[in-house]
Amino acid sequence: MAKISISLPSELVRFVDNHVENRSALIEGLLEQWKRHQEDELLAEACTAVDELNLGWEPEWQNAAIMDLEASGL
Repeated sequence: MAKISISLPSELVRFVDNHVENRSALIEGLLEQWKRHQEDELLAEACTAVDELNLGWEPEWQNAAIMDLEASGL
């Protein structure tokens, strides 16, 4: 696993330390969440592009895609 260093204001470090046991795990979790969000946005854009092409999706497929998108929180 690669290591990185970041600089944060002391007050933010104190805040984080008061609320979590492992600040590295918090940062890793936030970055993973951000990555998933970015991937979900790209998928939503791709779905929109396919929908605009009007390729004749079956209504069941389209409803499933809409439900998946809504479940992702976008």
